[in-house]
Amino acid sequence: MFLRIGEIDTLNEKYQAQASIESRWPIEFDKLLPNLSSDEQTRLIQGKSISLIKYAESNWHPQLYIENILSDLKEQLRYSAKISQENNQIYICEHRDIKGIFWEKLELHHFPSDVQELSISVGSIFYDDKVILIADPYHLSGINREAFVDQQEWLLYEHVDTKQRYIKEFLFRCGDEEDDNNDDDDASTGTHKERKRSILTVTCHAARRSNYFYWNGYCLIFLITLVSFCIFAIPPNLSANRLQISCTLLLTSITFRWTVNRSLPTISYLTAMDKYAIMCLFILVILSIWHAIIGRLIFRYTPDFRVTSVTWLVNLDQYVLYTSISIYIIINGLLLIWLFCVPLRHRRELHQKDIQYRQLLSKKYRSSKKKLQNNFDYIPISVQS
Repeated sequence: MFLRIGEIDTLNEKYQAQASIESRWPIEFDKLLPNLSSDEQTRLIQGKSISLIKYAESNWHPQLYIENILSDLKEQLRYSAKISQENNQIYICEHRDIKGIFWEKLELHHFPSDVQELSISVGSIFYDDKVILIADPYHLSGINREAFVDQQEWLLYEHVDTKQRYIKEFLFRCGDEEDDNNDDDDASTGTHKERKRSILTVTCHAARRSNYFYWNGYCLIFLITLVSFCIFAIPPNLSANRLQISCTLLLTSITFRWTVNRSLPTISYLTAMDKYAIMCLFILVILSIWHAIIGRLIFRYTPDFRVTSVTWLVNLDQYVLYTSISIYIIINGLLLIWLFCVPLRHRRELHQKDIQYRQLLSKKYRSSKKKLQNNFDYIPISVQS
């Protein structure tokens, strides 16, 4: 359960979070009996949860750890036991409350329409021959959306995904002493076989609120490039004036792109806004080159460096204007189609998952409520006196 999501630091690829992790594993009643008082045994038989003090000091537990933690982890552990209503088996439950800064690889291909995965990866010190972590089939993970700090910048989705994976490790033999300590593990896994640890990743999703970047990013770049077509209103024989304005717009666009990139991490690929900004830069450069070319043609083919409206050079300049505007409109149309079909489609899929998640929660709630209404008797368990 994500109790609180703090600041999402895109620049440093990390985020703050507070979460509660519950892990449970079955245990035989005879093994748990010596640690319980008569009152605790009675409560356990009645289906109530009992607290286990200092359980980890003398009993087996999976020794879980957080894989993607960055700073010093603050955590509190407590243990309890309860009979499961699903299979009437006793489970030990480890309640782990954690708080810290977590690392997350942020994908910015679709920036500013990106959706980020905020995950917590839980692993065990034991290898997969002793511990395998799976998502609880009877209890769903969740998130507290009301305690989200960056609500002005991000939209937090309601559903939570889980993914099971394994990390491979090779067994290195450093000496006879280490070999003696690992005899038991070698007997089960082999001394030359690679071993794996089970990892369970729990992920929530946050979508960037893109309106700010649409208006202050895409819109300003679009307007700067659009103004460059107004330069054609200047007569083509005044190529110096045209080039002066074109270069000014070009430098303005470059400076604006540097300003936007300050809020992003250094990445080896281009984001969607980067591609659009670079495309607009190329348009400004191509138009500047054309203004230089038309000025050179007028200087060469007109003896007095003067042109009229019927001159073929003026008609050629108009054809270039109409062609460049048409290409620019087509490019922006393709951009809108891509935004609707790729980034925004992903957001629609996540919204649909939210609806399915709420339906599943409602179904489980009705099912558990029905069980409580139909179950008036204690769960029968044999207790040795």
